Formats: sequence, C-alpha cells, structure tokens
Amino acid sequence: MSYVMGGYSLPFAFSIFTAQFIGIMTAGFTGTLAPLLFTFIFKRDSGKWGGPLETAVQDVLGTFAMIVVTYHIMLMFGPFELEPNDICSPADVE
Repeated sequence: MSYVMGGYSLPFAFSIFTAQFIGIMTAGFTGTLAPLLFTFIFKRDSGKWGGPLETAVQDVLGTFAMIVVTYHIMLMFGPFELEPNDICSPADVE
C-alpha cells in the first residue's frame, strides 16, 4: 500500500515496511517480556505495571524507527535533491 501511495517509490515503501516491522517486533517482545519481568523478578502485579511500560517502550522505539531508520533508508536509496513540485500544497488536493 505504501508503494502505491508513495508514488511507486520503492525506497519509501521499504522504509515504511522496516519501521513497521521494528514496531511490531518491539510490541511482541515487550508484550511477552513485561509480564514475566514484573511477575518473577520484581514480584509485582504484571497487569498493573506491564501496560504502561509496554506502551512507553513501544511508542519510543516505534517513533525512533519511523524517524531515524526511515531517514537513513531514504538517504541511501531515495531522491537526493528536492524540486519545487515535491512540496504538497492545498492546491494539489482535488
């Protein structure tokens, strides 16, 4: 979908795929690890403590992946110079 919506740009599609993949893997990892960590190591209620921790870690790493990783992918494979018509304006929307 990002390939089509990105104007058939393979670097854009790959960068979105990579960021989403990192976010999903982080969610799976923290969703599995947090209850174990709080139950067996910290001896706390995992339902009470796991949710905020999982959300915070997933948000931080997902945002990091979306901004930093995609920036570097676009630098490696994307267009290297901007043209005046690369900027969206309200007149472009039909």
